[in-house]
Amino acid sequence: MPDKKRRLFRLIENYINDYQGSAVQEMYGKGAYIKIHNINFSITQNSILMEAVVILGDLITEETVDRSLADVLIQDAIVYFFPECSVKTYVKFDV
Repeated sequence: MPDKKRRLFRLIENYINDYQGSAVQEMYGKGAYIKIHNINFSITQNSILMEAVVILGDLITEETVDRSLADVLIQDAIVYFFPECSVKTYVKFDV
Protein backbone atom coordinates (compact mmCIF):
# COMPACT_ATOMS: atom_id res chain seq x y z
CA MET A 1 0.00 0.00 0.00
CA PRO A 2 2.71 2.59 0.75
CA ASP A 3 4.15 2.08 -2.72
CA LYS A 4 0.81 2.88 -4.34
CA LYS A 5 0.42 6.00 -2.20
CA ARG A 6 3.98 7.07 -2.97
CA ARG A 7 3.32 6.67 -6.70
CA LEU A 8 0.16 8.76 -6.37
CA PHE A 9 2.13 11.43 -4.47
CA ARG A 10 4.76 11.51 -7.23
CA LEU A 11 2.14 11.84 -9.98
CA ILE A 12 0.49 14.77 -8.20
CA GLU A 13 3.86 16.38 -7.45
CA ASN A 14 4.94 16.01 -11.07
CA TYR A 15 1.75 17.62 -12.30
CA ILE A 16 2.11 20.54 -9.88
CA ASN A 17 5.86 21.11 -10.16
CA ASP A 18 6.38 20.31 -13.83
CA TYR A 19 3.26 21.68 -15.51
CA GLN A 20 2.64 24.53 -13.06
CA GLY A 21 6.25 24.97 -11.95
CA SER A 22 6.59 28.49 -13.28
CA ALA A 23 3.67 29.66 -11.12
CA VAL A 24 5.14 27.88 -8.07
CA GLN A 25 8.53 29.51 -8.54
CA GLU A 26 7.03 32.91 -9.27
CA MET A 27 5.01 32.82 -6.03
CA TYR A 28 7.41 31.05 -3.67
CA GLY A 29 10.81 31.94 -5.13
CA LYS A 30 13.32 30.39 -7.50
CA GLY A 31 13.93 26.74 -6.64
CA ALA A 32 10.62 26.32 -4.79
CA TYR A 33 8.49 23.22 -5.18
CA ILE A 34 5.51 21.53 -3.57
CA LYS A 35 5.81 18.10 -1.97
CA ILE A 36 2.82 15.94 -1.03
CA HIS A 37 3.38 14.68 2.48
CA ASN A 38 0.24 12.66 3.21
CA ILE A 39 -3.24 11.87 1.98
CA ASN A 40 -6.17 10.73 4.10
CA PHE A 41 -9.47 9.44 2.79
CA SER A 42 -12.65 10.02 4.78
CA ILE A 43 -14.68 6.93 5.47
CA THR A 44 -17.98 8.66 6.22
CA GLN A 45 -17.76 11.53 3.73
CA ASN A 46 -16.67 11.66 0.13
CA SER A 47 -13.63 13.81 0.86
CA ILE A 48 -9.85 13.77 0.90
CA LEU A 49 -7.42 15.59 3.18
CA MET A 50 -4.16 16.41 1.40
CA GLU A 51 -1.15 17.44 3.44
CA ALA A 52 1.43 19.32 1.40
CA VAL A 53 4.74 21.00 2.16
CA VAL A 54 5.91 24.02 0.18
CA ILE A 55 9.69 24.04 0.03
CA LEU A 56 10.46 27.74 -0.29
CA GLY A 57 12.96 29.13 -2.75
CA ASP A 58 15.93 31.42 -2.43
CA LEU A 59 14.10 34.55 -1.22
CA ILE A 60 11.68 34.32 1.71
CA THR A 61 9.38 37.24 2.52
CA GLU A 62 5.95 37.62 4.07
CA GLU A 63 4.37 37.52 0.61
CA THR A 64 5.88 34.12 -0.14
CA VAL A 65 4.26 32.50 2.89
CA ASP A 66 0.81 32.46 1.34
CA ARG A 67 -0.93 29.13 0.96
CA SER A 68 -3.51 30.21 -1.63
CA LEU A 69 -1.53 29.12 -4.71
CA ALA A 70 -0.70 25.73 -3.19
CA ASP A 71 -4.39 25.20 -2.37
CA VAL A 72 -5.45 26.00 -5.92
CA LEU A 73 -2.79 23.81 -7.52
CA ILE A 74 -3.65 20.85 -5.31
CA GLN A 75 -7.36 21.30 -6.02
CA ASP A 76 -6.65 21.39 -9.76
CA ALA A 77 -4.41 18.34 -9.66
CA ILE A 78 -6.56 16.07 -7.52
CA VAL A 79 -9.57 16.42 -9.85
CA TYR A 80 -7.76 14.19 -12.36
CA PHE A 81 -7.32 11.40 -9.82
CA PHE A 82 -10.48 11.66 -7.68
CA PRO A 83 -13.09 13.68 -9.60
CA GLU A 84 -15.98 12.77 -7.30
CA CYS A 85 -14.27 13.76 -4.03
CA SER A 86 -14.09 17.10 -2.30
CA VAL A 87 -10.58 18.09 -1.27
CA LYS A 88 -9.38 19.79 1.88
CA THR A 89 -5.76 20.91 2.04
CA TYR A 90 -3.29 21.38 4.84
CA VAL A 91 -0.24 23.33 3.73
CA LYS A 92 3.01 23.73 5.66
CA PHE A 93 6.15 25.65 4.71
CA ASP A 94 9.76 24.56 4.90
CA VAL A 95 13.12 25.82 3.67
